[in-house]
Amino acid sequence: MVTLDKKKITLAGITTIVIVMLISFVMFSDILQDNIIKVSNEDFQLYKNQAYPPQIIENCYDAIHCTVNAMQSIAENENEEKVVSTFKELITLYEKTLPCHETGHHLGMWLYGYLEDVDKSLQLAQQQCGGSIYHGVIQNYFLIQKFSGANVDDIDIHSICEDKFTNPYSIDHWQCLHGVGHGLSQLYEYDILKAVKRCEEFKEKIEQISCSKGVFMQNVVQYLETNGGDFDNSNKYYPCNAVGTSFVPQCYHYHVTYLALLNDKKLKKTFADCDGITPKEMIKYCYYGFGRQLSGNIKSIDDALFLCEAGKITEYHKYCLTGMVLTLVNVNRNTDFGFSFCSNLPLEYKFDCYDGLGKWVKMLYSDNLNIDIQCQKAENFEYSQICSQASFESIKLF
Repeated sequence: MVTLDKKKITLAGITTIVIVMLISFVMFSDILQDNIIKVSNEDFQLYKNQAYPPQIIENCYDAIHCTVNAMQSIAENENEEKVVSTFKELITLYEKTLPCHETGHHLGMWLYGYLEDVDKSLQLAQQQCGGSIYHGVIQNYFLIQKFSGANVDDIDIHSICEDKFTNPYSIDHWQCLHGVGHGLSQLYEYDILKAVKRCEEFKEKIEQISCSKGVFMQNVVQYLETNGGDFDNSNKYYPCNAVGTSFVPQCYHYHVTYLALLNDKKLKKTFADCDGITPKEMIKYCYYGFGRQLSGNIKSIDDALFLCEAGKITEYHKYCLTGMVLTLVNVNRNTDFGFSFCSNLPLEYKFDCYDGLGKWVKMLYSDNLNIDIQCQKAENFEYSQICSQASFESIKLF
């Protein structure tokens, strides 16, 4: 008769259980690890079984490099279809929850670097985040050519925006040329006088305006991000008082952001700097640009009037208000807000508001039927006509 040793059986059983538990733990760890993406250069991870965009915004908020690092980490772990759908969902979510213009520039640069296809990248960029993704795509398109050894003076700036748009005034065409301007500032390492000179290569005045606005905007962005850019501590109006005459309006449109920073964002001091610009006919463009900048601070018409009427030169208040409404229409991509804004302004500001809005309508719509439908949203026939008859002839800024 065989006698079993109960202690040995018990120990064997425990050993078996421990081994099974260890195997299960290892398997569970592997499964868990497979479900996690560690974001490079950041202290958080993404879970594959959850939508990526809300996780990115929760962890990054408006931190630019964090968002780009998150997208890059996803790209290293997912297929292109998943990456592209995540990118589109992320931008849509950003537009709903946070200001995303600056972030959009960097995400656009990342997008082109990932896809290495400029046309495909531009199709995905569309006009979200104020067109900034569009701009970022073109910026990186140029920079990659430069880093590949191309002479910056020989880089073609025409073909990327050529023959893609049936409406020469379309917002898509405008944003494409604006993106070229951003790229030129970086190509020429913020030698703004050289960069903006290349905008003269475009035949149409509106193309030159769009391109140069991108150059000057990128210069200010560089100052905001790195305290760099092309500025002169001893001459607060540089480079606007040094560029060619045709580009001065576009320069002051963005340079006012720099002036505001010099003045700790104090309203009246910044307007006073605008008033000091020479020649004096350029002052209005500074007011126009300040309206653009101040648009993020208004909740009512009373707010808009309070801010724009802080400028001492009464005849230029209308430019501030027009810059404000057109920026709001661009950001919200909805003309309804613009028509509501214009209708609630005092009488002396209405003509310029509806004329500016009419130009924007013609950038958004290429056919007369839709232009008329939009302009009929004006409060009466007179203002509807001002809107529909708005012209780009002799334009210096929009």
